[in-house]
Amino acid sequence: MIRYLKRHKNVSKKLGLKNIPNQRTINYFINNKLDKNTKEEIDFIVSKINDISEKFGIIFDINLLEPEKPKQKKSKSSIEHKKNDITKEIGRYIKKRFSSILDINLSHNTIYTKKDFIDLLLYMCKTTDFAENGSKTFKEERKKVPNGDTLLYHLKNFKDVEQIKRIFTTINEMIWETARKNNTFNSRRKYNCAIDFTEVFYYGNKNAPMVMDKKPERGAKCCYKYISLDIVEDGKRFTLMTLPFGHFDTKEQMLRKLLSYARQRIKIKTLLIDRGFFDSKSIQIFNNYHIKYIMPCSANERIKKILDLIPAPRVIKNYEMRNSRFNVVIVEDEYRIKRAFATNIDFNENDVNISDRIFMMYGQRWGIETGYRVKKHSFRSKTTSKNYFIRLFYFLFSVLLYNLWILIDVLTWLSLYGKVSRFHLVTSKHFVTILINVNHKKDG
Repeated sequence: MIRYLKRHKNVSKKLGLKNIPNQRTINYFINNKLDKNTKEEIDFIVSKINDISEKFGIIFDINLLEPEKPKQKKSKSSIEHKKNDITKEIGRYIKKRFSSILDINLSHNTIYTKKDFIDLLLYMCKTTDFAENGSKTFKEERKKVPNGDTLLYHLKNFKDVEQIKRIFTTINEMIWETARKNNTFNSRRKYNCAIDFTEVFYYGNKNAPMVMDKKPERGAKCCYKYISLDIVEDGKRFTLMTLPFGHFDTKEQMLRKLLSYARQRIKIKTLLIDRGFFDSKSIQIFNNYHIKYIMPCSANERIKKILDLIPAPRVIKNYEMRNSRFNVVIVEDEYRIKRAFATNIDFNENDVNISDRIFMMYGQRWGIETGYRVKKHSFRSKTTSKNYFIRLFYFLFSVLLYNLWILIDVLTWLSLYGKVSRFHLVTSKHFVTILINVNHKKDG
């Protein structure tokens, strides 16, 4: 930052700096002058800027913030060349690792290799295309490409849902271990996490396997449903586990599976959840796991009366809902509308910043929503197939690519700068392009 300010005097002037402070002065200011609430507010602002930039595809000039390089003539050893070379090398290693685990039911006498099918899948994800059209357009670039029907034939031949889940769980474990060994996630620190459902619209027969009813939306009355647990820290967003949700599954069963799996790998700081989990059974599970949580209250009759009668801010302790107890925090949003949050965190209603703290904490939950959007628009193939194996494979493959993207982005940051930023060094589309081309004969 100091080097940046020295090179950009106009920025220093706008900040009102007569002299550029040294590192010791800045460290003293951060550690001794900024209070905890201010630091949290700054983090919240930065996370919102990051979310907006991802939503609208704004690319930050991160090179401006990097260490000053000695003046020299441009050469192939520039930072951009290094970034591409490092990303390709990491991509080559990662692709080899996950390809060895990914099973797509190939027989020994098939004329296409597993790599041919994986490259086709990656191309379909990059172009968000269907199998048939994706294979036709991919043949314009490659000579040896399986056709769409051949790919779908192999995906239909899975034995059951559990086989598909095991494959992707194993690959996700490999990604996680690679990230952990590179100190991306520290077992000694705690992470904010989020749990949420996502729906994939379905327009076919509502009696098809795993199809769930939903509120009518965009002409769809049915959907496939999934539940995920994500780390939502800036720069370290990661989908720890995703599970399909069917007619015979319950929220309580899924919550126990997700939380048990997560607690074997990380320490959860705060669990950020939406009002779909505002029920006594879910809250009892959170309390039994001794996990701090925060979620909006559903607007039932009791909560409506509280919002009408009680001024904000206010903390109602030991609010009882059947066999569970929790705190209800009443605060006003930026439009001075009262909101109620359920939590087991002890907030002080006399804290003048209680509203900002609540919304700042809960605001990180949108990290999981952003992750769902990236998976849908950057990493998921399209299909009209009614075969659930194909649908499930496509969805879990998008989760796999999302985590691989995060991993490659982190490893590229560490290789180049020895640190990780909240901004992406490798874009999602560039990442998929690299995976398609590495180990191809045209790859240099």
